[in-house]
Amino acid sequence: QKQNCPVRHISLSPGEIITQTRRSIDRALDAGKRKHPSFLILGAQKAGTTSLYEYINQHPWVVKAKRRETHCFDWRWDDTLVSTSERRTHCLGFYHATSMKQYPSLITGDSTPSYLLDYYRVIPRLKECFDHEPQLIIMTRDPIKRAVSHYVMVTSMDGSPEQLKVRGMEWRNMTLDEVLEQDVRNMKEDGLLPYWDVESRTVDKEAFDTFIDSREEDEAWERYVTTRTPLNTGSYSPLARGLYALQCRQWFRSFAKDKFLVMKLEEMSSNAKGTQWAVDRAIEHLGLPQFEVPDGEKKNSREYNDPLEGKEQLRGWLQRFFAPHNERFGKLLVEEMGYDEEDWKNVWSYSSYGWTRA
Repeated sequence: QKQNCPVRHISLSPGEIITQTRRSIDRALDAGKRKHPSFLILGAQKAGTTSLYEYINQHPWVVKAKRRETHCFDWRWDDTLVSTSERRTHCLGFYHATSMKQYPSLITGDSTPSYLLDYYRVIPRLKECFDHEPQLIIMTRDPIKRAVSHYVMVTSMDGSPEQLKVRGMEWRNMTLDEVLEQDVRNMKEDGLLPYWDVESRTVDKEAFDTFIDSREEDEAWERYVTTRTPLNTGSYSPLARGLYALQCRQWFRSFAKDKFLVMKLEEMSSNAKGTQWAVDRAIEHLGLPQFEVPDGEKKNSREYNDPLEGKEQLRGWLQRFFAPHNERFGKLLVEEMGYDEEDWKNVWSYSSYGWTRA
């Protein structure tokens, strides 16, 4: 297999100490040169983040964090800590950072999928605690399927008591229709959807083109995210979490372009590309030697009856709602981030539904 990390020959000094694990060899004089964490999977929720994280952690040079989804920048942020040093130590406590210090060949990272949406809390805290800027990975998925999977997960009674608690109780007695309509109302109240006609459930193309990327949209998005994203529950923003351009834009403005890798769950699940293809891209992004994934089974996935089954009107307005946002996201990645037009130009296009008002 072609490697992205060629072998380097190093001459050791007489008596020089090396440190060794079953998976690595390092020079003792290099101890502490690797800053942790090396990567963060930011989201989106229900877009394959757990699977990708588990695949990456099968690499012999990757050490799992003490827990997946550390939430150290949102749910588990400690407001009682006042200094940057204290906050950094708190966040590093979720990793095996101290014991890894003498093994700089090894890396560790996190997958907390709430970070993508919760930018206003996470970005300044991340920059404060970790000045080395970890590599950032964003997984995406057809936003309609993502929203359905989100609803099914949150309303399911399967899981441990801790899992049920963090999912939240807010949607337990609500239908999918009601949950989605609630998010539309929230976004309308915050001024985020001036182009969406609630009665006809259609998008005004001219109004959409005028509003996106405007100062008014930035203000409305900030108003929505800062008031509609509670902590310690997963029962919020089923539609907004699928507005990928709005979420990614905040991150793209804050970090260098080469820090990001954006992929689609559909690519990782397809026969044409698949798990190994996605892992190869992630591993290259992290600067590690390529490897063959031993266990490519899906993680944290569930079988369920599609709540959209037989609800063509609901599916129809969801397609009309998301179509311009999908197009906008693809354009953002191609024109501003340099991604392949073939992969993103018509991402999640819903050809049977137009998105302009008649």
